Amino acid sequence: MKDKLGIVAGIGITVSAVLLTLAFFLKSAGNIELSDIPSIGIVLTLVAFATFVLWDRLKNINKGLPAADERLIQVSCKAGYYGFIAAIWSAVGSNLLAEIIWDIELEGHHVAAVVVLVSAFVFAASYLYLARKGDAK
Repeated sequence: MKDKLGIVAGIGITVSAVLLTLAFFLKSAGNIELSDIPSIGIVLTLVAFATFVLWDRLKNINKGLPAADERLIQVSCKAGYYGFIAAIWSAVGSNLLAEIIWDIELEGHHVAAVVVLVSAFVFAASYLYLARKGDAK
């Protein structure tokens, strides 16, 4: 029951915090420009994946299993490692790739957006793959 309450509270806090953040962002932004879309994409991607993980753990609790067992902890650690490596290489490669393809140098906030989006996508994809595959070693 303690795990279930924690997960439901986590979902509620996550959803309310994101909606509040998006409301403040949209109110202060006025007109949304093309450069603002990656910021919204970052928020929506992270929230969608966090909600999925919390829902998956809630499903385990409803079946009578623990919220996170040793296998899920190993899957999370390995997916985190892959996300970290992707963050490092996307920080290096995004500016280099933009220079080669479009002959422009990305500003710092664009590189940060690329790093967050790429590392979040790699973490989510590897977490889902490893969780379905069942082997995290």
